[in-house]
Amino acid sequence: MKLNKLLFLLGSLFLGAKLTMADVAEGEKLFNANCTSCHAINDKVVGPALKDVDKRHNEAWLIKWIKNSQALVKSGDAEALKIYNEYNQSVMTAFPQFSDEQVKSILAYVKTGGAVATVDNGTASTGSAKTEEGFYSEGLLVGLLIFAVVLLIIIFILLKIRKVIGKIHDEKYPEEADEKKIHWKQNKKSTRFKLFVKHPVVGTLAVGALLTVVLGLYGYDYGQTKVGVQKGYAPVQPINYSHELHAGKYKINCQYCHSSADKGKQASIPSASTCMNCHAYVKAKAKYNGNVSPEIQKIYNAVGYDAKNGTYIAGFKQQPIKWVRIHNLPDHAYFNHAQHVKIGKVECQACHGPIETMKVVSQQRSLQMGWCINCHREAKVDVANNDYYEKLHKDLKASNKDFITVAQNGGLECAKCHY
Repeated sequence: MKLNKLLFLLGSLFLGAKLTMADVAEGEKLFNANCTSCHAINDKVVGPALKDVDKRHNEAWLIKWIKNSQALVKSGDAEALKIYNEYNQSVMTAFPQFSDEQVKSILAYVKTGGAVATVDNGTASTGSAKTEEGFYSEGLLVGLLIFAVVLLIIIFILLKIRKVIGKIHDEKYPEEADEKKIHWKQNKKSTRFKLFVKHPVVGTLAVGALLTVVLGLYGYDYGQTKVGVQKGYAPVQPINYSHELHAGKYKINCQYCHSSADKGKQASIPSASTCMNCHAYVKAKAKYNGNVSPEIQKIYNAVGYDAKNGTYIAGFKQQPIKWVRIHNLPDHAYFNHAQHVKIGKVECQACHGPIETMKVVSQQRSLQMGWCINCHREAKVDVANNDYYEKLHKDLKASNKDFITVAQNGGLECAKCHY
């Protein structure tokens, strides 16, 4: 649970919002399954950034647009035509299968800024940075908030008690009460902090409660979103390689370059010889007045290839291309690509985002433990179409179960990732 979720819950409580966190969680599922190939919340991808889309268009219009944008365009709708022409008349995929409530849930998720993700019980949690242990935990935040509430209750009770006792005292000793009033009138301009002068204990408690809330919220949000989180990291690489061009436009399979992703723990970085399989012939000269592309030339420089003669330089000592690693788990966390890609049949985009749309690759997910656990709780094991799970499939059919999640198959056992 992030600060965004807390604010959402408080807003729903005080404003009487009809949409629940379960609705937002459902919206996130639909968004990730249908929208991420063309849209991001804070960045322009194929389509516009969706942040504040609810402020740019009303809900009824958005429902019609998402279900069938071309119907709106053909009707002559001014807003639809403006967007259609702005994006070179690219046709947005229609989603007539969505109900109005499903579209509203997507819009509700977008409104959170992408800070909420689903868990198995239909409530919501952060999709990026949740940990159950450590100083910056959800339990600590809740404890601090409860402590602040207790302090406020104590302050209220003390003020009430003081008021009653003061009234009784003034009735019993009216002379002292009159002197007190005169004293406060004479010193009211010079007394800047009346609360501390009249009620020192109460004033101290009030400041303590305020600091507890402010510092607690800040510390929790910092710990959840900053400590160890590299989401958005996009380092400059030695070669300006575009996944949008290779994986997107030319449809090169991810495993052509990352050939060990379905065979071992690591999804290997391709060697320069893999690049040369194509770039011994593809030189992009048309874009550079008959010269080899500067980025392709960097590959030639690494392997010692003479582009003019089309031959490798004899005796050249090849140099590795020093790619900068982007996705990097802590040393104490074990992750096996083959288990996910080969056995689990997990798509690359599930962890790496819409990689085929990226000119510059950035880390799309937090890769923190909470994010992995959420996936294990939700992901269903495909036992019917995978011989690896033949025995498990038989056991499920015998018990009249339709599916099993990764979590139910041992995916939450500590030793699976922390051996």
